[in-house]
Amino acid sequence: MTPRSSARLRAALLALPLVALIGYFVWQAVRPDPNSDPTTSASAASPSSPSAPPGSVPIPPFAGSEYLNTKPDAGFVGTAACVGCHKTNHQSYLLTAHSQALADVDPDREPPDATFEHKPSGRTYRVYREGGKLRHEETLKDAKGKVVAKLDYPVRYLVGSGHFCRTYLIEVDGFLLESPITYYAGRKQYDLSPGYDFAQHWSFERQVTQGCLKCHSGGAVNAGGAVHKLAIREQAVGCESCHGPGSKHAERYKGNAAPTGPDLTIVNPAKLSRPLLEAVCAECHLGAVASVRLRGRGPDDFRPGMPLSDHRVDYRAVGNSDRMTVTGHFEQLRQSKCYTNSDMTCITCHDPHAKQKPKDVAAHHRQQCLTCHEPARCKAPADSRAKTTPADNCVTCHMPKGDTDIPHLAFSHHRIGIHTAKPQPPTTAPTLEPIGDVSHLSEADNLRNLALAYLQAGEKQGYEKFAAKFQDRALPLLEKAYALGLRDPETTQWLAQLTLPRDPRKAAGYAKETLAAKDAHPEMRAYALMVTANADFGAGRYKEAVAPLKELVQIRRQADDWRFLGDCYLLGGDARESVGAYKQALDIRPFRPKNHAGLAEAYRRLGDAAKFREQSALAQWLQFRQQE
Repeated sequence: MTPRSSARLRAALLALPLVALIGYFVWQAVRPDPNSDPTTSASAASPSSPSAPPGSVPIPPFAGSEYLNTKPDAGFVGTAACVGCHKTNHQSYLLTAHSQALADVDPDREPPDATFEHKPSGRTYRVYREGGKLRHEETLKDAKGKVVAKLDYPVRYLVGSGHFCRTYLIEVDGFLLESPITYYAGRKQYDLSPGYDFAQHWSFERQVTQGCLKCHSGGAVNAGGAVHKLAIREQAVGCESCHGPGSKHAERYKGNAAPTGPDLTIVNPAKLSRPLLEAVCAECHLGAVASVRLRGRGPDDFRPGMPLSDHRVDYRAVGNSDRMTVTGHFEQLRQSKCYTNSDMTCITCHDPHAKQKPKDVAAHHRQQCLTCHEPARCKAPADSRAKTTPADNCVTCHMPKGDTDIPHLAFSHHRIGIHTAKPQPPTTAPTLEPIGDVSHLSEADNLRNLALAYLQAGEKQGYEKFAAKFQDRALPLLEKAYALGLRDPETTQWLAQLTLPRDPRKAAGYAKETLAAKDAHPEMRAYALMVTANADFGAGRYKEAVAPLKELVQIRRQADDWRFLGDCYLLGGDARESVGAYKQALDIRPFRPKNHAGLAEAYRRLGDAAKFREQSALAQWLQFRQQE
């Protein structure tokens, strides 16, 4: 988000002639943004390679599993292949929210068309139907009602069951992006999506990555080496999400003869030990402050029947474990005496194959509590309970709804107990610690994982104010892990980003290592390309910076990448090529003055006075409007 300029700077700008003003905007377009990610800084120098590795650290080993479908040669067959033999289970599965995790948008089943205004950004949003499609529109108008900028896209996917809200995804040139518009069922109205409620929000630019769809679908893989071009294996969170890949199971029962002996080709979660059963649910529902994948593990590598500790380490903020989060069910549940004093698991209360939905949800949950607790043991007076909880619902008091990290919504707290004071967000940067045992990991891996946890926590709502502090903690941890021999692309990618403002030559060396790694995820590769381009740009090698940026814009759809490419073309003496790059930036985000300013300068150098005046006026109006 671009910070507001001071009144003195605004007055100075108003006094500038137009050409000088555009020069200022072009300078703004290429100068480092103090509030941006470190990889977008243009203060780089010539690269160099970091010191040679002192040794190597083996990839963390797997604990192993007796289930055959946890092995890499087991393939996914899809829910439809399971229905023939498991019709009853499938019918009960259809009653769950998992079956509605991701779906093609059906305009006939969506809420009515609507229009609303977002005052901080000054933009108007419209939901409407046209040509059999649901569309989302974002418009900015000037004081006279003239449209200054507009984006309008058909909606591709609906995320979630819609019980609490309806979030939408669009697809542009194969890239998946989140719409800024969400429907909130409780209020029965459209509003901005969670995390968008500020002036210069992400518009239609928030990327939907493999990590996003990991728990909102039956699986997705990156397509074509791009960050957010995804091949979705199955839209719903289907059978194989909880039971594991089904190819070996289908092969076992292919013939007419019934096989004998234990069936280890498929996982039945109900027969797993409590830790392994919880791992199936915790893969998506633990929701800690940070969850870090181990080296050598991909986003889609976990299989039911495997311990979660084989794949990731989850972290909590010390002294802040009671803070409400949407998916933090496990950490909360494990603090409950109901959990520690029994063999309670998720399916004790949440039967994924219940034959029917409870008609009276409150009575259903109360009955679950009464299987262990006698009504007479409740210490609250009966008349008081009758006033506050007419249904005498235990959950109302012992699992209260609280503030979450998604605006407008409330979810039940999963620490079952007596809740008095409302937990407060941290006022000082907390220390992170692993939730489980990490003694099986090397010193280098634990350093790496803790560093990545701090970096991840700095992006969480409620903790973002500590991002700079967390980065300062993370860098020395990563440097020590690197000195101990770690060379995985996530370590080198983050070293490149964090080192860039301090030592651009060293940062470029780390980026080079990341790009050379065969197992670098597209997200890591994207950041390394940006650091490489910054190193060339900062050294005045504008033409050399073009190559990494041309690759970057192919693997992610982001306006700043295209604008940076336009800057490099422009400063490298190729104004004609810069026009195309700036136009691409404007296609993605027409509300940003820097994009218009860059295009204006390109037209000025090409001698097109009319287009120069048009774009410079837009840049000026947008810049001043953001300062109001």
